[in-house]
Parts: sequence; C-alpha cells; structure tokens
Amino acid sequence: MVWAVHALTAVTYGSAYSFSAAFPGLAEEFHASRSAVALVFSLAAGGFHLFGALAGRLADRFSTRLMCLSGVLVMATGCMAASRAPSLATLYLSYGIGVGVGIGLLYVPSMAAVQSWFVTKRSTAAGIATAGLGIGTVAAPLTVGAFLPTVGWRTCFLILGAAVALVGLPAALMVQRHPASHLATVTAPPRPLLRVLRTPSFVRFYLSVLLASICTFIPYVHLVPAARDQGYSLQLGTLLIALIGVGNIAGRFVLGGIADRIGRLRVLAWLTVVLGCSFLGWAASSTLPVLIGFALVFGLSYGGCVSLYPAVSADLFGDKGIGATLGALYTGVGLAALSGPTLAGYLRDSTHGYTATALTGAAAAMVAAALTFSLHRRTPPIAPRSSPPQGPAHEHP
Repeated sequence: MVWAVHALTAVTYGSAYSFSAAFPGLAEEFHASRSAVALVFSLAAGGFHLFGALAGRLADRFSTRLMCLSGVLVMATGCMAASRAPSLATLYLSYGIGVGVGIGLLYVPSMAAVQSWFVTKRSTAAGIATAGLGIGTVAAPLTVGAFLPTVGWRTCFLILGAAVALVGLPAALMVQRHPASHLATVTAPPRPLLRVLRTPSFVRFYLSVLLASICTFIPYVHLVPAARDQGYSLQLGTLLIALIGVGNIAGRFVLGGIADRIGRLRVLAWLTVVLGCSFLGWAASSTLPVLIGFALVFGLSYGGCVSLYPAVSADLFGDKGIGATLGALYTGVGLAALSGPTLAGYLRDSTHGYTATALTGAAAAMVAAALTFSLHRRTPPIAPRSSPPQGPAHEHP
C-alpha cells in the first residue's frame, strides 16, 4: 500500500512540478507576463486540494481505488490536451483544471488509505508514501529540462501525460482502505465533520496550514525564472528544482520517524520555522550558492511538513472519517496554491526582483509556526495505539 501510493505521488506530482521548466517557453510563446503564466500552475495546484475536499468524502463513502483511477485518467488527459493548447486561456482549462482535478481526485483518498493501515508509525508510513513526490520532483524536472530545448514544451507535456497513465494506473489499482477501517468498533463515535471544523484546534491548524502553504508553491513555479534572471541556464534552473526534491526526500523519509518518537506537533512547528528561515535566506541574496542552499533547506522543511499533516490530523481529530477531515483541511492548501504563485508573479513584475516575494513567504511561514506552537501547548499528547482497528484518537478538550 505504502509503495503504491509512493509511485502514484511520484509520477503525478513529478509531472505537475515540471511546469517550472516549461515556464520560460510558455511566457515567450504566448507573450505573457510572469503572473499570467503562473496562474496556469496556480489553477492546477489549487485544484489539487480544493477538489480534494469532495474526493475525500466520496472515498469515505464509496471506493478509494475508483477515485485514484479517475484521478490518473483525468490528469493524463489534461496533460495531453495541454500539449495542443493554442492559447494561454486554453492552458488554463486543459492543464490548470485537468491536472488540478486529476491530482485532487487521488491525493486525499490515497493519503487517507495509508492512514487507515497505521497508527503508532503513521508519520513514517505517510513520509515514505509521499516521498514519491520528492523523487518525482528530482527526476521529472531534470528530464524535462534536458529534452525541452530539443523537442519543445508541447512534446514534453504529451510525454508526461503518457507517463502518468502508464505508471499511475497500475499503482492506483493497488490502493485500498484497511478492511477493518469501516467496520471497527470504537469506544466513542466519531464526531460529525461540522463539529470537527468548529473546534478551536481545527481553526488554528487550518490557518497554520494555509499560511505555510502560501510560500510552498512559489519555488516550484518561480525558482527557474529567478535563476534565469540571474543569468543562469535553464538546465541549472531545473537542477534547483531537483535539489528541492532531494531535500524533500530526506524530509519525508527521515523526519517522519523522528516525529513519531518525539512528538509530531512539536516537529511540525519547528519545521515551519525552518521553512520561514529558508525564504529569509533567499530574500538576502540570489547568488547561486544561496539558491542551492535555499532549494535544499526548503525541500527538507517542506517535505517534512507535508508528510506530517495527515498524521497530525488523525492524531487530533480521529482516523475514522479521515478522508473528509483531510479534504476540509486541504482546502486551505488549495487557497494558498491559487494565491501564492500568482502573487509572487505580481510582486516580481512590480518590483523587478524576487526579494519582496521571498519576504512575503517568510512572514507567512513564521505566523504559521506561531499558530502550530500555540496548538502544541494547548493539546495534551495522545497515547499511541498499536493497531488500526482499535478506534480513532480524538482531540482532547
């Protein structure tokens, strides 16, 4: 199960995050501003998580496997349609909506499926499953960056769509919930979703995830153009995206196990601080060594944060009905994805540099860290349990 979701996230997110490599070519061909081209990815990234709210509830009610298969097919179709887009407006529809809805259909259901199989080591399991995102971010942008000057962005989008179908469909066929997850006898019934959403802890956690996510999508869209602004090649820019993937892999594989031992909320709060500090470094300088350091530190902290979100949610609000809870939580990520890259493009166009963008990301991450520390102080630790069917851990009053 874990490795099936690993493969699924690798091919889908790796393909989506290759967009940065195509960014300069799209701006040139369609004679568009940075903010206009960034909106293509913002629509897709917003769809990842806004549509996940519905997908999580559908997976709780019906079939996780069906949702994942549908997501792969929609994303593959969107990438292939984007390869023939005659205008930027058509890209908004094909890539923005096709890729966004496709990942939105599969990500939350697959993460909820992993959570149903693990309890005491759920951060480790989620970290390994989502580490595919980091591996995809290393492989796909480098591959696209190498072939793009020769074959063009249209052929690259076509190949990415085919790869999503060839790898994603077999992986999606393996994804399912724990057989006992819908039948478990629990000591206390799970609270309705509306009651969960109204708790102070959910409000704090939602705001923290939203603010931290504002900055997490910016490098995937703007780091290649930022490197080009400094006179570096397209290949070097895509290498920076790959370095984000390297840090991402380390964050997901290593930090999940540490968090399971010393406390998931505590580790999440400190990782959010590191995330903000990485943007402060980018704001201070855009020289190549700084950009390399930023890519690695950002990838490490971002990967650790994202791998902890499902586990922390299950700890706080229960693992039964986790699909609906994660779906509601990830609407904050979707809103951030819609606004972050486009805002960054506007700031770049207005100031002719990325300093203001980096400072905005740092401020958002630091406020998110303060909210997470507040949540940690107000939430007593939850005793670990040894097997999934024993029932959900509920938020303490």
